[in-house]
This record gives sequence, C-alpha cells and structure tokens, in this order.
Amino acid sequence: MKKSCFITRRDLIRGGVTLAAAGATLLPESGADAAKPGKFSFVHITDTHIQPELGAAEGVKKAFEAIRALKEKPAFALIGGDIVMDVALVDRPRTDLLYDLWNKSAAELSLPLYYTVGNHDVYAIGGKTPVAADDPEFGKGMWRKRTGVKNRYDTFDFGGWRFVMLDSVGVAEGGKWWGEIDAEQMRWLDDLLRKTGKQRPVIFLTHIPILTLFGLYTEGTTQALTEQTIVKNGKEFAEMIRPYNVKAVFQGHTHVVEACDYLGTRYITGGAVCGEWWKGPRLGVHPEGFTVVTADGDALSHRYVPYGWKARTEKS
Repeated sequence: MKKSCFITRRDLIRGGVTLAAAGATLLPESGADAAKPGKFSFVHITDTHIQPELGAAEGVKKAFEAIRALKEKPAFALIGGDIVMDVALVDRPRTDLLYDLWNKSAAELSLPLYYTVGNHDVYAIGGKTPVAADDPEFGKGMWRKRTGVKNRYDTFDFGGWRFVMLDSVGVAEGGKWWGEIDAEQMRWLDDLLRKTGKQRPVIFLTHIPILTLFGLYTEGTTQALTEQTIVKNGKEFAEMIRPYNVKAVFQGHTHVVEACDYLGTRYITGGAVCGEWWKGPRLGVHPEGFTVVTADGDALSHRYVPYGWKARTEKS
C-alpha cells in the first residue's frame, strides 16, 4: 500500500483546488460515447474571507486581476468555501454586507463559478442573533440564496472529466459545526461513482480536508486532528473512491499549501487568498494565493500562484 505526503518549498509555488453544491444531479452512466479527455485549465480559489476590514476586498480584487491575466486562460473556477469572513455568528446586516462584497467581487472574475460551502459561509447558527433551524436561510440556506447554488453537493462534466462538489460541513443550532460527508451524500456518491465507471477521470472539491498532515506540523506528531479540522469519515471516503480514477481532491479550510498522495489520489490543500486571515502569510510561510490546474488527457498538473499581496494594519 503506497502512500506519500509532502510539503516542500516548491509546493509553496504549486497548488490546490475547490467547489460545492443539496439534492444533487445524477448524471447518466459513462460509456463508449463519453467525451475523450482534452486539455483545459481552471483555477481553485479558496478561503477569500472577504470583509471591509484589512483591505480584504482590495486583496480579492488583486487576486482576481491576477487570475484574469493568467496565460492559461482558465475555463472556470472552483470556489473552495469560506468566501466571507464569517456569517455563522453575526447579525443580518453584517451578513448582507459580506455577501454583497463577495458578489460584487465575483462578478468581476468573469468566469463560471462552482462552489463548495465553508464553515464560515453558513448563516446564523449561533451568536447573539441566531435563526431557527427551520428558517429557510438557516445555515446553508443563506449561502445557496446568495451564491445561486441549487444543491449543497453536485456534479458536472467538462472536457471529458467529471467534477464533484462535496458538502463537508455539518451544522446544528447553538453554533455547532463539524467536518463530515453525511450519510445521504455518501449514498449519492456511491451511486454516482458506479455510473461514472472506472475510466473517466474524476476531481473532487471539498472545504474541510479529507486527508492532511496539518496537525503534524502545527500540533505535533502524536496529536490527532479534531472534526473541526478534518472530516470525521475520511477513511470511508478514501475506501469508496479507491476503485475509481479519482485524480485529485481539492481542499481548503487550513489555509496551507500541501499535497498528499494516497492510493493513487492526490489531496491538494489550496492555500488561501487571504493567507493568515489578511494578516500575512499563513504560519509565516504560505503566501496569499490561488491554484492553477491544467488537465491534459488523463494527466493533471497544478501550481500555486502567490499574487503579491502585502498585509495591512487596521490603520493602513
């Protein structure tokens, strides 16, 4: 059983990817008429944490300008979650302000966007002004409303590849959230993979990581990660996808640039547009950036692109 995980200086200039969407589309079974994989590029943009403070909106604008200037000319963007600073514990006016900032910025990107939800994107699950769990805007309801996402998890095909956006964030009243691919979604995924078959290349997008070494270099080699850092059923997920041609899982949440290979699948954590929440590089070494990904036939390459942001203070 071969597995390898690594973070190198070179990986700081390479990268990750992301997406999401609840009910979800089921695609027809792949067969001889499936499109032959071609060559195309896309970007993985994760953890923008947009806000009016610390120049964050200007930072997102600068990142998106860098994306528009790419020589690869991406066909679309995978949005890896935590697009807003936080709406889980704040009131409605602050929520509207943050989502308005995001939508204004996203419109300037001029690309099709495919989303996955982040734990900071869910609305009013706690704080001083929570809403009831049966409110249509509770949790992911607001995120779906403001982004236009129809399903909390979903799939689409492009260039002979199949893309799957996961919902890796569980939520409950009282400000509770955790990382998990829920049972309903796992059943849907099992059916989708069977219909996809073992030949078509597949890419997944998740916010909370499924496989990561994050705890080893932040907490120590004997410390287990909590379910707020990694999905709690990642082992089951890895076993489910093992028979299929899953090339990559793009992840966010931890804001680091990392790649781990396990059972033929690369788990790519795609840094963060915001770095250390707009206060500099993450952990002092992972710069603010995004990931450019190129699919060529059945092969996948990726590189992390810092866009040159310099952190500001509240007064600057």
